[in-house]
Amino acid sequence: MTSFKYYVGASIDGFIADRNGSVQWFTPYASQPGVKKHFDEFFETVGAVVIGGKTYENIVRDATEGSVPWVFGDKPVWVFTHHELPTLPGADLTFIRGEVGFWSRDIAQSAGAGDVWVVGGADLAGAFVEADALDELLLVTVPEVLGGGANLFGRAISTQLSSLEITDLGADIVLSRYAIG
Repeated sequence: MTSFKYYVGASIDGFIADRNGSVQWFTPYASQPGVKKHFDEFFETVGAVVIGGKTYENIVRDATEGSVPWVFGDKPVWVFTHHELPTLPGADLTFIRGEVGFWSRDIAQSAGAGDVWVVGGADLAGAFVEADALDELLLVTVPEVLGGGANLFGRAISTQLSSLEITDLGADIVLSRYAIG
């Protein structure tokens, strides 16, 4: 059965983006061998991706400028947005508006036998929690204090987490995997 998983990197004080909304601070950690290996193994299980409009815009900008490649390959990418957004040639994109709960079944079906990676941003991940549609949080915590920025869920939510796994990824980086709800 398809699961919705929020795989995200955060500072030790719980921020996924800095005060300017940038995630570039995480780049040195993402290239650490243990982090890269774990993410690559996770990504092999992903059948579809869901992403918020602002996060999508940042990724498209970086891909268009050539600073990062389009990382989702040919996987279906569902973009929650309230605006018209640019497309990328060759990308399997579906732009949607509305409630997470309304679209979750279609998104899950597009994943085939794989899982759905809820990329973010934080507010979209929070919407998935509020809709009771997020199954797991995979949190990569790094040894850096940002002191402010975007928190994990972008909104005040309350939910119970159950620890499934804690993995040392090396370089003082820890992956904590939780079931949600």
